[in-house]
Amino acid sequence: MGLRNLFRGNSKQESDKTNDNASVENNQSGNDDNQTEPVQASKVTASSPSVVTSVLTAKQNLTEIAQQYNIRRETLQDLLFDHQKEIQTSIDELNKEIAASQKLVEDNGQQVTNIQDRMEKASAEASAPFVQQQTELNARIKENQDQVGNLISQVKELNAELTGLNHKQQQLVQAETDISAKFKSEKDPATIVSLADQYRDDIKNNQTEREENEATIRAVDQKQTALKDQLQATRDKLTADQKELSEVNSKLEEVQAKVASDDEETSKQLDAMTQKLTDSQAQLTQLQGNLNQKNAELADANADIKKWMGVLVPVKGLVLDSDSEIILDMDNLTEAQYEQMKLVVKVMMRRGIERVGLYTSQFKLNLTSQIAAWTNELQVRGGIVSVYNPLYSLQHQGQPGAKYQLPDDAVNDEWNANHTERTLTLDNGWTLKVHYYPSSENIESVDSYKNGRLAESSMMSTEGQLTSNRFYNDDGTKNRDEYYSQSGLGILNVHYENDKLSQVELLNAVGMQVQAFDTIAGFTEWWVKNNFNESGFLVGAIENEQYRQLLNAMHGKSIALVNGSAVDNDAFKSWAAALPQQQYLVDNYETEMKLIQQVNQPLNISLLDPHNLPVTLGIPFAGAE
Repeated sequence: MGLRNLFRGNSKQESDKTNDNASVENNQSGNDDNQTEPVQASKVTASSPSVVTSVLTAKQNLTEIAQQYNIRRETLQDLLFDHQKEIQTSIDELNKEIAASQKLVEDNGQQVTNIQDRMEKASAEASAPFVQQQTELNARIKENQDQVGNLISQVKELNAELTGLNHKQQQLVQAETDISAKFKSEKDPATIVSLADQYRDDIKNNQTEREENEATIRAVDQKQTALKDQLQATRDKLTADQKELSEVNSKLEEVQAKVASDDEETSKQLDAMTQKLTDSQAQLTQLQGNLNQKNAELADANADIKKWMGVLVPVKGLVLDSDSEIILDMDNLTEAQYEQMKLVVKVMMRRGIERVGLYTSQFKLNLTSQIAAWTNELQVRGGIVSVYNPLYSLQHQGQPGAKYQLPDDAVNDEWNANHTERTLTLDNGWTLKVHYYPSSENIESVDSYKNGRLAESSMMSTEGQLTSNRFYNDDGTKNRDEYYSQSGLGILNVHYENDKLSQVELLNAVGMQVQAFDTIAGFTEWWVKNNFNESGFLVGAIENEQYRQLLNAMHGKSIALVNGSAVDNDAFKSWAAALPQQQYLVDNYETEMKLIQQVNQPLNISLLDPHNLPVTLGIPFAGAE
């Protein structure tokens, strides 16, 4: 990455070497599988001491090898990432197919559910009256069954009670019989009287108890009879309800059979949709299996990229044609960034770039001296640059017009003591104070006074054309500024209210307003969007917010300058993501690697300071894991 040349194809010699290298590479790649040992031997030979004794020659040779390395590395990188892209494309397609298949499964499942719901609804509606009758009859049957069980329990209890009473009655009868037997065997009246006295209470008690027991037996028997009658009535109800339930069940079966018969077509549709659901689920399973396989292939490809490339995104050298133009954003540069701009010009011009442009948003007249200073300090070859500035660009439209001429009817013409200011007094009462460019006969500015008050200030270019006029109100406050192209046409008017800017007017060739702005910044933004040259590469420090905003406004090509402090900034990722192109010039290798990790997407990058070659270049074994 750090060793790659900034440009490719700048000379026939380099192109020929590239072709030769490609040929050697093809021959080597064809023998990699079967000639591992010779390759190792060639590595040893390559590391043997060289007979080259000239440092310059050694540098040139190493430079060529580094260029070859970069070309071959990019070839391998292209192949690896093309393979990765191919797999990723397959994965993306599979994901689309899986999404479609998943939707099909969901749709089919929903249709099956809808059909089932429809059939169940039809069956439920037809069965509802009978189901209601079933519910009511089952409740009644359950109630009667419970009542029958309860009555049977009561009858059994009364049966037990009657059995006990009858047994007691038999005992009482037997006791009476036993007493009677005692009287029958006695003939003696005295004994009989004695026995009568002896058993009188027993006979009386027995008789009373028998009568009471008989009454109880009759009462229990009546109660049992009533319970049996109630039990029989309940059983009759239960039998009737069970019969009615059987009839209802039969009717329900008939209704359900009729519904099933009527919904035969729906049943067929359900079977068909169920089969479709099964098929789509099988297809989805197959697609998911294919996706798992492709994900495994992608993991292998990513591992190969990491093993051979060291980074997980394609990184190529910054490639510019020699006729490309670099446009440097000169606004808000820190001292360190300004030094970096000098290095950019040096590197670019050494690589064959001849067209250099300078952009500044400064809104002031006579940028010429500033541009000249920048051009000189940046050491632009030939000292010629293109200037990109809203006011400057508008002023330099058209062919140069006539030079500004002082009035020739002055009634008084004199210089001040140190010969820095010339005063002309006109017969109409106006006074002109004239200033000239140093060591030149060309006028720099003219201040016009009326009745002793400054009314107008005129500025001229170094070539002598009128560039602007400022007009003042009677109270000395600014009224308006008029700016002119070098052909003499008005191009811009700046109006003031209470000495503060109120409006900026852009004029056409006949002096009519075509656009109006509230601020100079609004005019600058409009000019950038509509007039900035987008064919060149705008170079600026990524840390500068003004540069990033400029790129968003012009939507042109860019090359961002990045140093260590910029890439360590917490906002760097968002800065990089907003760039129109991922093209960078970085200060050193460390910054380069940090930038690659931060950006984590394909990018073009070159070093401003590529010194210190790596000690060795590690190449993984073909079979290494």
